[in-house]
Amino acid sequence: MTYKQRNANILFMLSAITAIGFIALLIGVATNASFIKHFDTYWIDIIRINMTTSKTDFVAFITNFGGVPAIVMMAIALLLIFLFLKRYTIAIWFGSIVLIGGALLPWIIKQIIARPRPSGMLIAQGGYSFPSGHATGSTAFYGVIATLLIIACSKVWQRLAIGLVALLIILTIMYTRVYLDVHYPSDVTAGFLLGSTVVFYGSALFLIYSQKCHNYLIAHNWKDSYRQK
Repeated sequence: MTYKQRNANILFMLSAITAIGFIALLIGVATNASFIKHFDTYWIDIIRINMTTSKTDFVAFITNFGGVPAIVMMAIALLLIFLFLKRYTIAIWFGSIVLIGGALLPWIIKQIIARPRPSGMLIAQGGYSFPSGHATGSTAFYGVIATLLIIACSKVWQRLAIGLVALLIILTIMYTRVYLDVHYPSDVTAGFLLGSTVVFYGSALFLIYSQKCHNYLIAHNWKDSYRQK
């Protein structure tokens, strides 16, 4: 087994674990299971304390960095950069994970589950609640960015630092959604698990098929500058 295949298998395994967690939450929400109620109540009691007007205003500002409009705009900007640099293989991978897995997929699931949002929302928010689009999109977007930076770095401490910063950003976005009472904790947890599944699975496919994609583009006169080490 090659080093690339071994890493892909690890990513497939991680994606299976996060997918199982997401499916468990999805079934729990769809069946109105008691463990979902206990989970939500426990974390709401922890997160929604010491609330002030200034804190709420700050949290409402921070939450925008995980919103679908912000994620889509940032993703499109990066896609244009990749296309300008003729990194077509990376652009396909990046766009598929963020725009399809991070934005379109959670929207489809929202329409199917149709879970109403909490009744005490502190900001205006439409649509359904499960899974959180902010949590899914943030995990997909910042997760892919972290992956690209980790690949570019050679030192272990740099890779760990990048991973921790990305995780902190994602957890912060998740926190804001529960604090603002526009999502239940199970919504944001499911979004994190769904986004992680997309990143892990998409990265595994990238390891396996990126060279073939690059060769295909080259054969069809696309000057893809991607080269796999």
